Amino acid sequence: MTTQNQASLYVSEKIVQNVKTITFIRSSMSAITGSAAGILGLTGYYGFIFYGITSLFTSFLIWSAKAQAKPGLYFRNGLDVWTEGVFGGLFSYVLFWTLLYGIVHVYD
Repeated sequence: MTTQNQASLYVSEKIVQNVKTITFIRSSMSAITGSAAGILGLTGYYGFIFYGITSLFTSFLIWSAKAQAKPGLYFRNGLDVWTEGVFGGLFSYVLFWTLLYGIVHVYD
């Protein structure tokens, strides 16, 4: 397949929409799991390990449910399902983690 034929396989508007969807899912899950980590009272490395585990779980859900185990059909790079928005979600996670930890465990 030539480069021109390969480039015509993707519709850039749909690729952008798919990336926005992943970003939205990751932001939402980061807020939810950050809140859970704060309520559970996780501190230090345990909180970051919790984020890593939940991020991998979220990536698996996106890969299996949204991309139907064929991310190459929906993204230019199949690894985008696993890497897109992970570090951006970390900021939301830390925000909600520290906020809920401070609210729930204020007198500990």
